[in-house]
Amino acid sequence: MRIAILESDAAALDCALEILSSAGHLCFGALCDKTLHGLLKQVPVDLVILDWVAPDALRYDTLRCLCRHGSVIPVVLCVKSCTSQQVIAAGLKSGANICLEKPLGSAQSLARIHAFGAS
Repeated sequence: MRIAILESDAAALDCALEILSSAGHLCFGALCDKTLHGLLKQVPVDLVILDWVAPDALRYDTLRCLCRHGSVIPVVLCVKSCTSQQVIAAGLKSGANICLEKPLGSAQSLARIHAFGAS
């Protein structure tokens, strides 16, 4: 599967890219929303993973943009245990498909990501 990952922390992005690439996915990383938008104009992807630990207004706009354009591309929110339930619920209400806790290397999170490729 081709996966675009928006992660604001460079080390966390590198880790996610490594984990998902090792699991057989072709991954593209972006450190900011603007870079993600440019990437999505150039590369067709099957899944988008968004850093959703502390989303700002721009991140909400990015999520709404991904979901508004009639896109069938699933969106996964990446959260931490400290992410408030209100923020997670707002992201899901704005169009995201699921949320997964960082880091993405657990068997459960990889299985849920792989399931998008099977549908």
